[in-house]
Amino acid sequence: MMRSSDTMATVAKKKYRVVASPLFKLSLQRFRAFLARSNSSEFALNTSLDIKRRIEQELTENPELAPVSERLFDLGLTEYRQWALDEHNVVFYKVHSTEYRIELLLIIDSRQSARKLLFELNLLI
Repeated sequence: MMRSSDTMATVAKKKYRVVASPLFKLSLQRFRAFLARSNSSEFALNTSLDIKRRIEQELTENPELAPVSERLFDLGLTEYRQWALDEHNVVFYKVHSTEYRIELLLIIDSRQSARKLLFELNLLI
C-alpha cells in the first residue's frame, strides 16, 4: 500500500514537458543573430545548445526556479517567469502546472529590450 508521502514524492519527480511558442522560435532566431554579430556564428550555436541543455535538465526538473518577471509584469504579462541563465542570457516562460508543461515565450540577451522585442516579434506573426 502506498503512503501519501510516497504519492507526493512520485508527483514531485514528474518532469515537465517544454513547448516553444511561435514567439520563442522567432526570438531564438533573433538571439542567435545578435550573438553571431557580437561574437561569432560558432559562439551563437554553442550558446544556444548550452541553453537548450539547461532548459531540458534544470527547468524540466524545477519549473519554478525563477521568479515572476517584473519586466513582463509591468507589460501586463503577469504569469511569466524570468530565468537569468547567466550574466546576459534570459529566458521568459510560463508554467502550466496541471498539464506539467512549460511554455517558452522569449529568449533575449539582457542588453536587449523585452518590450521592443515583443513588439517587433508580434508584428512578424
